[in-house]
Amino acid sequence: MVKVEIYYDGNQVKGFVAKGHAKTAPAGEDLVCAGISALTQTALLGLDAFLSIKPIWKIDDNGYLECWLPEGLTEADLKTADVLIQTLELGLKSMEIGYGQYLKVSKRRWTKCCSK
Repeated sequence: MVKVEIYYDGNQVKGFVAKGHAKTAPAGEDLVCAGISALTQTALLGLDAFLSIKPIWKIDDNGYLECWLPEGLTEADLKTADVLIQTLELGLKSMEIGYGQYLKVSKRRWTKCCSK
């Protein structure tokens, strides 16, 4: 199962973590994993391209991606990040409707301990 947690501090998004594999098909052929990867990596690319300070991120080959918003973002940056990550959440929640046995999306309260 893929678990995606989107972290908020009040109403302000702080970042997201995706981990796991859907295992609906052999490695390299899993369309559920591919869809999740496309959404999460596109959100990361958008944050990297449109924020004035680059996000802090990590990706590995074991189905793990984390992305955190850095300190010092402008109000405009925060609005951009909010739109990008809420759009990610919309896409993932839509996938969860049809593939809930393979994908769990949840909101979490952000604390300093869970980010870089």
